Amino acid sequence: MRKLLVIALLAVISCVSVGNIVEFFESIPPVVKYGIGAGIALYGLSWAYTWLFDPIVVVTDTKYGAYNFGPFIVIEPDIWYSNNTKWKNIVLNHEYTHYVQHAVYGPILSISYPILALYSNIKSGNQWDGNYWEIQAMQAPDTAPSWKPLAVWVW
Repeated sequence: MRKLLVIALLAVISCVSVGNIVEFFESIPPVVKYGIGAGIALYGLSWAYTWLFDPIVVVTDTKYGAYNFGPFIVIEPDIWYSNNTKWKNIVLNHEYTHYVQHAVYGPILSISYPILALYSNIKSGNQWDGNYWEIQAMQAPDTAPSWKPLAVWVW
């Protein structure tokens, strides 16, 4: 009898919870729903792109030197046009490692990277030394990249 009461109680709580969730989502304005849906679709497309194509390199001024954002590797002109090929190779291979991490881990990387960067800042004073994703990328070789960019956009 107690088991039946517990099951009934769980069923009632579940129904009330589902009702509240449905009511919550119905109260969200359509513009917000479409915006969130478009954001999720765009993220999914950028994730799928990494499985099919090589990255697009964007050469532009940035205060970060170089970074990876979805299908793009953004890099400073000073690095891209550098005569120091060893440094350029290290940077490109490092960012390509992040590109591959995005392809393999997708949302896990996107959610955990800021958390691990914060942890690393607390632990070591910077976002790299204690961040798993950066530790893996810092092992990139200084040899010429084994990949070719799909396109290079200079801004």
